[in-house]
Amino acid sequence: MKIWYAVAALALCASTAFAQTAPPENQSSEDEIVVTAQRQLLRDFVGELSAEPNSEDQIARWDRRICPSVAGLPARQAQYIVDRIAYRAYGVDLEAGEPGCRVNVLVIVTRDSDVIAQTIFGDYGNVVASIGDEDGNTRGRAALDDFVHTARAVRWWHVSQTVTENGQVLGGNNGRSSRTGDGFSGVQVARVTDPGRLRRSTRQDFNRVLIIVDAARAQGIQFEALSDYISMVALAQLDPTSDTREYPTILNLFSDREAGRQTPVSMTEWDEAYLTGLYGAPRQARNSRQQENAIARSMQGENLPASPH
Repeated sequence: MKIWYAVAALALCASTAFAQTAPPENQSSEDEIVVTAQRQLLRDFVGELSAEPNSEDQIARWDRRICPSVAGLPARQAQYIVDRIAYRAYGVDLEAGEPGCRVNVLVIVTRDSDVIAQTIFGDYGNVVASIGDEDGNTRGRAALDDFVHTARAVRWWHVSQTVTENGQVLGGNNGRSSRTGDGFSGVQVARVTDPGRLRRSTRQDFNRVLIIVDAARAQGIQFEALSDYISMVALAQLDPTSDTREYPTILNLFSDREAGRQTPVSMTEWDEAYLTGLYGAPRQARNSRQQENAIARSMQGENLPASPH
């Protein structure tokens, strides 16, 4: 009889413990809903930020090294921006070139950004690959017109190039071979893409990035925040027309100010996670959608704070 009482007592304890620790009947489904909602929010964020890719349909990124330079500011302020870009580059395992390196990220700070953009387009079209640069892939003429003619506090333009998995430069959108290196000049380059393959034999690497900051429109913005904004658009090809008000990102810097909201003071955790995902995504993906999905999955593993909106 004592044994029976002991077993009954043990069962009662187990039942009580289960009652104390077991989740409510609907908690599992509620958690699943929250996770699903966060996953969709992150995918929407990635889709909103990422600029529509060029005809190669791959998201470009820097390969190993960047070399930033800033014109139009006193030396100390210019160096701060350069150092900030380098700091953010280190965060995604890129190197920043030593003084005297060949510049591939040029930041111009001016009070006449509209005139500067139009002058570069009109007189130095090779900078933005608008005059048939064989090695230059861009987002196309409509995006270039937006860069040149749309007044913004900060505007940016990326030129990428098609390279093999080993980094050998191939021709641009026109299909001709690169003018650099010791290859044959003017020979057509054929790139075979099997729709069934999960990856390509080529990828998109940034060749150069031009960023123009309008000093008058950016006046009053905290310098650290502005430097991080510049760093963000230097390291990723983002859509300047994207609406990011629903997400915590440095890209809300100017829209928050205009709306009278508190402005971000630096890159957010979401921004950092986006860059981490971008530089961890498969570079030779079959298309940009695969890369965007990879970025979103990477962000899901970062335990990011919920969007404040």
